[in-house]
Amino acid sequence: MSWQVIAAKEFDDAVRSRVLWALVAVVALVMGLTSLVPLLIPEFDASVLMGIGAASEFAAMLVPIVALVAAYLAIAGERESGSLRLLLGLKPARGAVVLGKFVGRSGVVVTGIGIGVLIAGVLAWAVYGELPLTAFLGVLVLTGALGVAFVGIAIGISASTATRARAMTIGIAAYLVLALLWDLVPQGIHLVVVGSFPNGPVPGWFLLLEGLSPSGAYSALVTAVLHASDPSIPGAATLVGGPVPVYAQWWVFALVLAVWTAVPLAVGFTVFRRTDLN
Repeated sequence: MSWQVIAAKEFDDAVRSRVLWALVAVVALVMGLTSLVPLLIPEFDASVLMGIGAASEFAAMLVPIVALVAAYLAIAGERESGSLRLLLGLKPARGAVVLGKFVGRSGVVVTGIGIGVLIAGVLAWAVYGELPLTAFLGVLVLTGALGVAFVGIAIGISASTATRARAMTIGIAAYLVLALLWDLVPQGIHLVVVGSFPNGPVPGWFLLLEGLSPSGAYSALVTAVLHASDPSIPGAATLVGGPVPVYAQWWVFALVLAVWTAVPLAVGFTVFRRTDLN
């Protein structure tokens, strides 16, 4: 059995999940509504790009949930139920199992998130009367990439664990650390090094630390896309108050997303390959 066959089956199975599509609907609703938030703040000269930026901040918190729910039981759930032995009885390589499940679940997440972002974009276009296509497509692609990164994390966790409960526990911990609590790390280090919390321009290393999580890297890349479309939107140079160090350039954060996608998969496959399932 090839990884392509496994991926197609995973896509078909996951696309039937009501919980997953309910989460996608929540993403679409929340992103659509938050894109309108700048209109409610009198101090802002509200624009559709500011709305997209506001929506992306919520996407950084919500998309990981969708990806983790879609993929955290892909291997661990079948291992606990015993169906994984049946699958391996068809003689696929264990690498094909991991890759097929990653590709299949990523396809579902990208499809669902894409639909959600498109719905949010239509709402923003209806309210603002415009929708810069290049910037919107950039954010759409980046949001899909964030989902794929967390699918990689979830599949890595699932391949490394033997039970549903353990996979769920580690998945929740990964979400809390990487999507919700990571910002506390650079904030705390800034307090120790500088003597205060960030207020105004920040050191380049602060931007790097913020972007070392998948959600932080996504936010940094979205900022770069929006600034490229409209220079009046603050970019990295504004945040640091001068030239951006090479280690805080946009391509560094693109690499961070790629690493968060590939490394958990590689670790999960290594553990899975050595696991005795008998």
